[in-house]
Amino acid sequence: PVAMGNSNSACKRCLRGEADCPGNDGAFDFGSRLVVAVDDVSDSAATPGSEAAPVNGSAAGEAVGSTESESLVPSSGARLLAHAAFPFTAEEASLAWLRANRVLFLMRGLPGSGKSTLTRLLCQLYPGSTVCSADLFFIDPASGAFQFDADRLKDAHEACNNRAYEAMSCGKSPVIVDNTNVRRWEFQFYVDLATRFGYVLLLVVPKTPWRFDAQQLANRTLHSVPLEIIEQRLSSWEAAHPTYYAWFLQSADAARLFRLARDFLDCLASSSTGAPEPLPQLPAGVATAEPPVPASSGRRSKSRKQRSASPPQSPAPPLLHATAKFCGRRGASQQELVSQIDYHNRPDVQAALGRVFHTAVSAICVTTRTVSFKMDLSEQQLALWDHDVSENEAPPGSPRLPAGSRAHVTIATAPRVPAKQAGLDLLAALQQASQEPEPGPDELVLMTEWGFARGCGPDTCLLTLDEPIALDTIFASAY
Repeated sequence: PVAMGNSNSACKRCLRGEADCPGNDGAFDFGSRLVVAVDDVSDSAATPGSEAAPVNGSAAGEAVGSTESESLVPSSGARLLAHAAFPFTAEEASLAWLRANRVLFLMRGLPGSGKSTLTRLLCQLYPGSTVCSADLFFIDPASGAFQFDADRLKDAHEACNNRAYEAMSCGKSPVIVDNTNVRRWEFQFYVDLATRFGYVLLLVVPKTPWRFDAQQLANRTLHSVPLEIIEQRLSSWEAAHPTYYAWFLQSADAARLFRLARDFLDCLASSSTGAPEPLPQLPAGVATAEPPVPASSGRRSKSRKQRSASPPQSPAPPLLHATAKFCGRRGASQQELVSQIDYHNRPDVQAALGRVFHTAVSAICVTTRTVSFKMDLSEQQLALWDHDVSENEAPPGSPRLPAGSRAHVTIATAPRVPAKQAGLDLLAALQQASQEPEPGPDELVLMTEWGFARGCGPDTCLLTLDEPIALDTIFASAY
């Protein structure tokens, strides 16, 4: 990389929130416009093979360019080109969900692939975004000039880590990490932060047609990165397969389910007979959830030692989810590994990341080991559901359970009990209820303010809710 003049460095000033940045040289241009009018999908506006994605379902409107001083957000009647259209940039339900919850956008791509353009678009769609980029370290605060120094690259990434920690420990959202992140270890720090502070993580790889074309990347990079360097980085690119895919709940909905589970456990504890004993204990303090904190903070960044030692400045809300596909089992067979990769590469799975799905929970299952809610999957969710053989293996004489019966939200587990046990307990309870519609003489029968609760064996209770609880969930992955 070489030093850049003020005109190209203006894009980084935009990332720092300087709305009056004078640069207007198209440094963020994808090579075509990000936004076109509905009736203006011509060769000059679209990359061959790319279709424009509608935004807000509007009619035709004015085309919006992607130059530095112009907005990348579509005006009424415009739509994003396919390589800029994701659920979290083009779908109102996703935009609303992500604005109300903690989210980390983790950009990933080679120089020139379009990461910074997407970052700028995200900043305009999500006001108050905190951008963390190693490039910001090399910008002269007085002139705005980008002056790269290879000897200080480690310091640049340390500063980026500090900025992300500072924002996420305070609950600011969204946080956008705009680095190449070519290898898994390069972004593991941010994955750990997301887990620690309760952030939904969206790993974003630009969809530009040239994202893996070394020559085009070298021609388009803002910082004049040599072709041989890009080729080296491209050869180091690592696939990033998640531990699991899931539908994540909003923090407010998570708090609501925790409160209901706590109240039902209290009800069971006070009942005379038939309740599972001992009941699992819910974690302390989970019934409160805090909204994202707006951007901007004047606090100084912590060192790596301080980061690891200090507690979060605001408690992370519970990040409840219903798993669609688990990919992290140790010692997985070759067949399982192939299944995981096939699922990851499915176009419908990739297209669904960041999309909101409307669903509901209809029952609570309580055993001596686990507490969980049964999730009723929609048809769209069932298409993404990893069909588990165990849910179709019915005991002799009982009907087979429908697909998706194991879908659940784990609320609590007893010590040393794995989270997957919640799904197995739910399946066993549903099979028992389908095989024996009426509870046995020694099993729990309880009418509650929420619905009918019955025993399903000596250590299991199933509460069917009179009114299922509607939820808006977002499909994402965890690493």
